[in-house]
Amino acid sequence: MDFVRTALTALLSIVALFAITKLIGYRQLAQLSAFDYINGITIGSIGAELSIAEGKEFWEWLIALVVFGVVTWLLSVASDRSIKVRRVVSGRAIVLLDNGKIYDKNFKRAHMDIHEFQMECRKSGYFDLSQVQTAVLESNGSISILPVSRTRPATPEDLALAVSQETMCANVIMDGKIMDKNLQNLGYDITWLKKQLKRKGESTVSDIFLATCTDDGVLTVFPRADREHRDILE
Repeated sequence: MDFVRTALTALLSIVALFAITKLIGYRQLAQLSAFDYINGITIGSIGAELSIAEGKEFWEWLIALVVFGVVTWLLSVASDRSIKVRRVVSGRAIVLLDNGKIYDKNFKRAHMDIHEFQMECRKSGYFDLSQVQTAVLESNGSISILPVSRTRPATPEDLALAVSQETMCANVIMDGKIMDKNLQNLGYDITWLKKQLKRKGESTVSDIFLATCTDDGVLTVFPRADREHRDILE
């Protein structure tokens, strides 16, 4: 019976965590503020305790889990509606470097040293700080960099080139299966798709791992590999 009870409480814990996650909303780990990160750890810890709790203790952990989830959601809603609340909960961006000047006081506010700052710049591809016009520490801990204009890559606008606007590609075949709805939303049908595949020498849909298509009908096909790729990354 103890095994069955533990299995049931663990299942209920997963359901509760899933419901709270749906309530709070989805964010990538890199997009979490310090408050979101701490709340996520706390809610996960409560969920772990909930999965092995029994009797009255089980309901106490469940109530704590719900309270944490609801409070986090309420603060998220308040942050969306109030700039002042957003600044308190999520924090504010901090300028670390601007126009060749490093702001020492802001480094202390951010609890960041110059070595860590240089490492983050190198991760973004800037090994020479003279190429950085402005560096801003965002509220989620990432650093946004505005490069010096003379060192940034040239754009078609800089070169006075006329280019067509690129659009998102839709998956029309995934794991050897045709995605009918995506194909219809693009304005094409299965007959058109099979003709395009035949032109590319791909006759069997099940042999295709992925195929994407743009709004203007450009089809890109990725067939399944017959053999494993040579490993050169060890």
